[in-house]
Amino acid sequence: MFKDMSSFAIFNYQFAKIIMRAKEQSFFGSDSIVMDAEAAFQKKQEIFGEFLEKDYKAEKDSDKIMFINRRSDKEFIHQHLMPPTDGMIVMRVANVRTASYVNKEFNEDHVDDYQNCVVIIDNRPGIQRILIENRKRAFQDVKQVANILSYTFNLLLQQYSLKIELMHLQESKAFWAYVNDQRSFPTGFYKCTFHLPHLNLERLNKVYENVFRKSRESFNGDLEWSHKANEGDRVRLDEKDEYQRTLIEYMMEDVGSNNIKLYPNHDKRKAIIVGKDSFAAIGISEKTIKRLEEDARKGELLKSKALDEIKIKTKTRIDL
Repeated sequence: MFKDMSSFAIFNYQFAKIIMRAKEQSFFGSDSIVMDAEAAFQKKQEIFGEFLEKDYKAEKDSDKIMFINRRSDKEFIHQHLMPPTDGMIVMRVANVRTASYVNKEFNEDHVDDYQNCVVIIDNRPGIQRILIENRKRAFQDVKQVANILSYTFNLLLQQYSLKIELMHLQESKAFWAYVNDQRSFPTGFYKCTFHLPHLNLERLNKVYENVFRKSRESFNGDLEWSHKANEGDRVRLDEKDEYQRTLIEYMMEDVGSNNIKLYPNHDKRKAIIVGKDSFAAIGISEKTIKRLEEDARKGELLKSKALDEIKIKTKTRIDL
């Protein structure tokens, strides 16, 4: 029996250049930099895909990716469920723990417990999505897995003068829940701040390109703006306002990441990071994952309905 559905949090990912000065290059050593930022950025998805391809084949130990987090040297072992195919990578990432139990001789014994979650990477042009299974028996939350992935990938990419950013999609209703909560925020909010990261993922950039393009190009950086009420007043936030509703949806459901802050009138020292713990998610059945593994074993991925289903899932809210 398979459980009906597993919940997968949706992340966009995009790449950025690491521009190193001569002093920094000397510190890292000339041999550690394989390619400069400008050249590598033109091949960013290809470079990223090659790391994952080599990891699957693992012809030598140095090809294998070791997933670790920033806080410790613990390795989170992983296993590919299929060969990387058409830009799609599907793997299990395990958080191995030692479990204790009492055997039939009434002696305490220990066994390794390989609780894991499924991670799906869609590296196809124009997609750049990662889906992370929310499996609390393995990891505290999907943020923990996202941090492991981003830290590990950044260690790999830095030799190409690149870094990667994971941006979790959110539910825009989380924003309006704060706005409409009269009990907690009876005097509303005196300021609302938006931060739009420097976008280089084309499908995100084009939506509001006409509005923000000139400003971003002029300063060559991120865009941040605020709406602030007059002294003693509140910012007008209205879910029925079409422009406001569309903007909030774009920022939270298309771009993602923690890019909106609300400042309550009753506590002006503390900003609320909207959507910090809100994760847009989709369901994928355990049966689909098992079918995918079976198709991979049979060498039938090119006609795999399970893989086709997963491809549709990774394109959620993407209009190509």
